[in-house]
Amino acid sequence: MKNLKTIEAKVKAVLQKNEDARNDDMTLYLIVCNTYLKGAGAMPFAEVMEQYKYLGLPSFESVGRTRRKLQAKYPELAGNARVRRLRAEGEKAYRKYAKE
Repeated sequence: MKNLKTIEAKVKAVLQKNEDARNDDMTLYLIVCNTYLKGAGAMPFAEVMEQYKYLGLPSFESVGRTRRKLQAKYPELAGNARVRRLRAEGEKAYRKYAKE
């Protein structure tokens, strides 16, 4: 639980400071990883993905879930109107897919 609170605090700080991170999970993940490990963004992608636990980085999914939670709780941290619309459409499509 403590680790999730740490992730939440870091993700919230990034969302507050960086509008691009509000709209793009990859940008958000890159910035969050750099807050955990200086220079993480300069490492080879495969190394980060394969060794994220050893490097002390959060999982991509944890960062994404935390972003969704924070944006639901704090609408001012949500992405721009276009991104909100695309995410809503994607959610509808996923719900339809999940029911099949």
